[in-house]
Amino acid sequence: MMTWAIVKYLTGMHFFVVDTKTAKKFLTGKNKRVVCTFDDRSKIHAAIFTKKELGHYIRLGKSTVKKLKVKPGDKIKVSITEDTTPFQFEMPEELAEVLATDPLANDVFKNLSPGNQRSIIYLVSLLKSTDKRIERAMRIAEKLKAGITSARKMIP
Repeated sequence: MMTWAIVKYLTGMHFFVVDTKTAKKFLTGKNKRVVCTFDDRSKIHAAIFTKKELGHYIRLGKSTVKKLKVKPGDKIKVSITEDTTPFQFEMPEELAEVLATDPLANDVFKNLSPGNQRSIIYLVSLLKSTDKRIERAMRIAEKLKAGITSARKMIP
């Protein structure tokens, strides 16, 4: 576990810079996905990005920043491990069940790019209510069967 400083970029994005030695351990082939565990209490699936002016970094979404109660300049302990999960994101039970009971939607989902799969998984996992997650998963399955495969076009 290492300590990293939270930074806020001009665009409002929060992130922490990862040293090159650590980043290179995870940037093998096309994979750049990792799991970050913060102070042994919260875990997120993330990617290591690279920008000329920033070096290697990991973005933190607004919900993660809020959950961790951090602000720019704060230091936080983070353990970074390779993400070996099938989708590099936690699959919501509701979406998994809808796809398991709808072979056509499941086939379309399986043929999407990994990034598009993660986007769809994220759309379902955003909701707190189980009923709402089921409803959204069913709506997404219908859109997949109708040929709509872009997560951006699934939720108006």
